[in-house]
Amino acid sequence: MEATGMVAYPSIDLVRKIVKRVNDRGLDGIAITEHDDKEYGFRVKKIVDKSLDSQILIIPGREITVKEMGWAEMVELFLPNGSTFRFLPHPSYPYPGDDGFEYDMNLLQGIEIGNALHDRQINKKRVKEISKKYNLILLKNSDAHTLDEIGSFHNEISLEELYLFTKYSLG
Repeated sequence: MEATGMVAYPSIDLVRKIVKRVNDRGLDGIAITEHDDKEYGFRVKKIVDKSLDSQILIIPGREITVKEMGWAEMVELFLPNGSTFRFLPHPSYPYPGDDGFEYDMNLLQGIEIGNALHDRQINKKRVKEISKKYNLILLKNSDAHTLDEIGSFHNEISLEELYLFTKYSLG
């Protein structure tokens, strides 16, 4: 979810709304991935864990621009075991027609095949080929920028499965 980046520090009211929306969608958790801000997701997690009795799993993350990937965006998810799961979000966006697969795919463990905001731009056939070639997990993410968008696309995957894909797992 990227809907929270308007403010540097999330309020408990905003976090309650996020938790309610996640629960209403029948999900166990959510990744909070602000652009470039690694700490924001950790702030949300702290509120959920301390003030809301850890009602849902919060995976802090960030979406960053990576020079080594041709200035493409990459999402990093900071998992509870200390490992980092990295994936290529919305391949082919924001450059329609540019599949953007000249990256160092060894940096990644996953690739989006579905994205609620950018789904039309994704070349799904090409993504499947790349996923198979580099053993990347296929992901469908809501890329939520509003509370209503939370869970519009989602993944059913366990933390243990994510740990198996991380290259630098501590667990």
